[in-house]
Amino acid sequence: LGGSSRYILCTMSLGGLLMGILSSILKPSHTVAEFVAALSGKKSDVSKLPALLPALPNLLILSLVTSTFGFSVGPEAPMVCAGGLIGLSMGRKWHNSDGGSDDTTSKKKEILVYAGAAGALTAFMGIPLAGPIFALELTRASANLSRSAGDSLGPAVAASAAALFLIRGAFKGGSPLGGHFMYHASDAIGALSGRAAMATSLLCGLGGAVLGTCFHTLVHALKDIFWAPSSANKVETRGKTSLINREVLVKTSIGVAVGVLSMLYPQSTFWGEGSLQCVIDGHKTPFAATKHGLSSALTGSALVDPSLPFQSASAAAQVGIVKLLSIALACAGKFPGGIIFPLFFAAAPIAHSALMVLAPHLPTSIAPTAVMCLMAATQSSVTRTPLATVFMLALSASSTTALSTMLPSVILSSYIGVWASRFLSKDSYFDYK
Repeated sequence: LGGSSRYILCTMSLGGLLMGILSSILKPSHTVAEFVAALSGKKSDVSKLPALLPALPNLLILSLVTSTFGFSVGPEAPMVCAGGLIGLSMGRKWHNSDGGSDDTTSKKKEILVYAGAAGALTAFMGIPLAGPIFALELTRASANLSRSAGDSLGPAVAASAAALFLIRGAFKGGSPLGGHFMYHASDAIGALSGRAAMATSLLCGLGGAVLGTCFHTLVHALKDIFWAPSSANKVETRGKTSLINREVLVKTSIGVAVGVLSMLYPQSTFWGEGSLQCVIDGHKTPFAATKHGLSSALTGSALVDPSLPFQSASAAAQVGIVKLLSIALACAGKFPGGIIFPLFFAAAPIAHSALMVLAPHLPTSIAPTAVMCLMAATQSSVTRTPLATVFMLALSASSTTALSTMLPSVILSSYIGVWASRFLSKDSYFDYK
């Protein structure tokens, strides 16, 4: 292997080691799983959420390190957690001594938690309405909004609007609005027939449910392996018992494993959502040409050349499957981060793989719709956020994307992904109460 290839392996391994050390020190932190567990029951219990300090700075530091080293989880989930903690801190300050009943006080705090989460996610992503809808869908195992949506939706939308005004009006007032992901590339998009659109939505919805179910099953299996209590944590060294720190051992091992995968499939790294373009259009846009891609000098050992369009269905499938594995390793290893855009990234090449196999039987105009549909269904089947997923995909697409043609199928696929995944497995990615 050349030095440039070893650079990726060394970087990811170092990142895993650093995350293991920091995770052992920076406690308590806060995860999106804890956010969901506290707010998903028939009666939410915000008292389960940690205090703002030191949880918030610990969370942000761990998230920053994870993102810096390119692990396949994004900053969106930490933003939800951070915003929720800030909202809860305000609630604890304002409502602990306002004379109301415990239930009323708890409800007010819950509203502020959702508002904080929605505002933070909107500020990070710059997508209106997706923040509040995502936060309120995230805490229900079905395709519905949270039970507290009747009280929380309005304040969450208000917080989202305020964040958008602040970010887009003040801090980024000169940057253009609108999405940038192009789904058509060189393919001509024609109006799909109703039959073709419905078939696409159904097949992609079911396919996304299968992918999502496989993903969360793999994550739970890996967690059982990585974190199961074991006497093997103690080893004899020169007659003395030395305790190996589980956090350091597990996360360093994951760093090495993800480093090997990233060396062979550099597309599986994640430094930002910009690299998603290369898989949306089937590598017609070189990975190195995307905003968060890697230089071609670092991808010489790639088994699937990220600078060339997919040469076969097998090549496209390899990229998608390895990406799913990289995400699963990071999630099972408790690297803090979100899975929205990483799951979009994994689903897109798998959609291209299926399209290449079925190409003789399909109209060329179906490709962009099928790609977006499978992305929506896969992501929503894991996070159970079908409506927010549609908002994210629609509002991140470029102005040249034929959304009026594509969205009906995407909406159906997103919901079918949730419904079918619940049928396929009683388990889920999050532990809903």
